[in-house]
Order: sequence, then C-alpha cells, then structure tokens
Amino acid sequence: MIFGLEMPEERAFDAVGLGLNAVDHLCVVGAFPEPDTKPRVDRFARSPGGQAASAMVVLSRLGYHTKYIGKVGGDEIGRFSLESIRSEGVDVADVVTVGGVTNQLAMIIVDTGRGERTILWHRPDDVATLPDEVAADAVSAGRVLLVDGHDAEAAARAAELARERGTLVVMDAESVKRGTRELVERVDVLLASRDFPERLTGETNLDRSFDLLRAMGPRVVGVTLGRLGSIVMTADGSVYGSPSFDVEVVDTTGAGDVYHGAFIAGLLEGWSVERTVDFANAAAALNCEGLGARFGPSSRREVEALVERQRRRPGQGRDCGLMCD
Repeated sequence: MIFGLEMPEERAFDAVGLGLNAVDHLCVVGAFPEPDTKPRVDRFARSPGGQAASAMVVLSRLGYHTKYIGKVGGDEIGRFSLESIRSEGVDVADVVTVGGVTNQLAMIIVDTGRGERTILWHRPDDVATLPDEVAADAVSAGRVLLVDGHDAEAAARAAELARERGTLVVMDAESVKRGTRELVERVDVLLASRDFPERLTGETNLDRSFDLLRAMGPRVVGVTLGRLGSIVMTADGSVYGSPSFDVEVVDTTGAGDVYHGAFIAGLLEGWSVERTVDFANAAAALNCEGLGARFGPSSRREVEALVERQRRRPGQGRDCGLMCD
C-alpha cells in the first residue's frame, strides 16, 4: 500500500518543525497521589521535550538533516531547551530567544503502577509564534514541514506558505482551538491523538470521522491509540492498522512525538504505508522504555531491530477496518 503523496526531491533540510519545545520535570510515583497527601517521589528527572522539537531530534538521530523553528524563554530553562535541540544536530538558526520570560515547562507525574502520566504545563504567551512572524523561506526549507498546531494561526500560515512552494505538510493534531480547522484544511498528512477526530468533527465513529477529516483537506489521516497501536487511512481510502510493540513501559511521555518523527522518516524514504506505520510504532515503543520525552530511539538500526523481532507476532501489521480489535 502506498501513500500517494509527493514532495520535493531536494531541499536544504529533510524536515523542518514549527511548534513547541519544552522542559519536563518528571516525578515518578508508585501510584497517582490522592488529594491532601504527601507521597514519596521514587525518581526525579529533568528532560527536554515539546512536540515539534522532539520530532526533529528523533529525525536527526535517524540520520536526517533537520531544522527547528520556535521561541525559547530567556531564562536558564530556555537555554537548556535550546541546547538540548542544538546538541542533537538540529539547526536552530531561526529560533528566537525571548528575554524576560521563562520557557515552556511541565511537571509530569509518572504513575509506574499503570505506566501512564499526567502533565501539568505552563507556557507564557510571549513564547507563542504569531502569523506575521512566519518566514516563508524558513518553513519551506525542508522536503517536509511538521506543525504541531498549538499556535494554530501561525501554523496555518506556515502550512500555506510551505505548500505553495511544494513542501509536504504534516500536522501533529492534539488539541482543538481557534484556527485549528483552518490549519487542518492546509495540511497533507494529519496524525492525530486518540480523541482529536471526535473533538474536531463531533463524530464518535472513527470510520466516519476519518472521512470527515479527509474531506477538509488532508489526503492521509492517522490516529495514535497508545497500547492499541495506530491506524492510518491513505489518499485512496485504504486503511492500515498496526498494533503496538511489546516493550517494558516505564514512561509514555513523548511517545507521540517520536511516532511523528519516525513516520516522517518513512515518508522521506518513500516506504510503503505498512513499513512506515510499523516503524513509527516501534520507535514510539522504544521511547517508552525509559524516562522522558527523548529517551529513544538512538538510531534507525535500533528501530528496525525491534520491528524484525516482532515481525511474526500474530496480527502485527495488517489491513483492517477502523474498528478492528
């Protein structure tokens, strides 16, 4: 099965990401705390994160030339975030440092009993990207542009400018806010979190919500389903579902960001839908084996090794209806 998408053969970068960067403060506990209690934190870590930034880091680790566009605060947290991206080989020439404000940050409670997390976050308005700040040359400098939609109006402008220049636009769709629908109308590939299709379309049936999303503009629509893996509908309406991979889950923070980066790798390589989705699921699974949004993977070989180990697992990688188990 193929995607039926086109992108430029050569650009200065393989992929450009416009959107969030963040610094996560992770508190690992045995169970989510009850109100008015003082549970012990078993482990604490500070880790870089943010959807667009983390996806570009993953792509860089997989061997691609990437660029991140966004804003960081002028404090120590902002410097930490920026250096975490730069040190991974991602171009940060178009990152703006905003003096006098803190960077986006999050406090993440990791529940080891369930392998899940709860995120408390703070993002000053000053680190948001505005539509008139979007530079056409920067957002179209890659074969693929990833937007995460948090600054939806700026992302929509970026998508419009990039597509005018032939760049393939991918959206990491998580939340619905002012400007989200206009952004969806301007992207080629929409990769959504579990609840996004219903929140945007009002349709509870995933099958029908995919049709409604594709009618808005995206030619390819997918959804990540955590432990259930992910499902993708291609430009011709074909559907592919890939279950998750068996790993020892420590923390699910950043799994979706890693998925999106690895999915873009498949697009850049011209892989089949099946290979791309399995690869992205495996990369996301590897990230869950450690603490933080950028635990892994460290290389393409590592991801492909996991795919190979589980290739013969019953049901792994199959064509299916959207409601398959």
